Amino acid sequence: MAAKSYVCVKCGKPFLGAQAAMFVIGILSLFFWGIFLINIFTGLTDSYSQIEGTLIANEDVLLVSIMGAFLVPAVGSGALKGMSSKHGPNSRSMVCPKCKEAAANVAKEEQAKLQQAKEAKTWEWTTKVEDVEKNDVWAGKLISSWKSVNPGKVPSEAMVQDLNMARNLEKAGNYEGAAVILERYQFWEEAGRVRKLDDQKIIKHITVDMNELIDHVSTKGLAIPYKCRSCGASITIDKNSRKEGLKSCSYCGTMYNIEDMTKIIQRALE
Repeated sequence: MAAKSYVCVKCGKPFLGAQAAMFVIGILSLFFWGIFLINIFTGLTDSYSQIEGTLIANEDVLLVSIMGAFLVPAVGSGALKGMSSKHGPNSRSMVCPKCKEAAANVAKEEQAKLQQAKEAKTWEWTTKVEDVEKNDVWAGKLISSWKSVNPGKVPSEAMVQDLNMARNLEKAGNYEGAAVILERYQFWEEAGRVRKLDDQKIIKHITVDMNELIDHVSTKGLAIPYKCRSCGASITIDKNSRKEGLKSCSYCGTMYNIEDMTKIIQRALE
């Protein structure tokens, strides 16, 4: 069913002022159109000359009736539009002040509930973080460090989850993965500590002696390029290379990944 004009869509209460104005506009429009049509009709009859000068046949009245017939609806429509715009986008979507107030109160209550739920969730998470900070030595130390740099803030759930992931990666021997996560939150010292574990890792499955590989490189006259994973500096592995010189980057001091270097040399020798 189509909505009625100038009626509250919530409670059905009519906007009497707008309806009265619409009624008056309709009456005035009919009046002026009636005068206009009567003038036209009398002008077409033979009796026009007999009533010339009267109210109906007067040319001034004819002009006024034409103006009224067009101006009254136009002006009235503008006035009604202005009245309806205060209560809604159009005459079929108007809401009375009482219903507006009720809707605003409901919105405020919903907003208050959302705010309370948000505050409760924040408090619950803050309590969990404090518990981790007190009972988890490793994570607690990092969280305390982060708080000192970010006063008044609480670490996000994503951050705490990432710290747990970094710890698990370290346990699994993926030191580089753990260091990358720690660097994401600017735990530089801890990332450095983990990377040192990677540098000190004993690669048990490498059975070929590095000096022997270098001898093969020298015999074949090869020059194998290798890039530092930290600074990107390049070195060349050739007959002049020594095992001791292939342990760390001479530019940034980062320990080379001997496993990767061995694989590169082996592929070049194949």
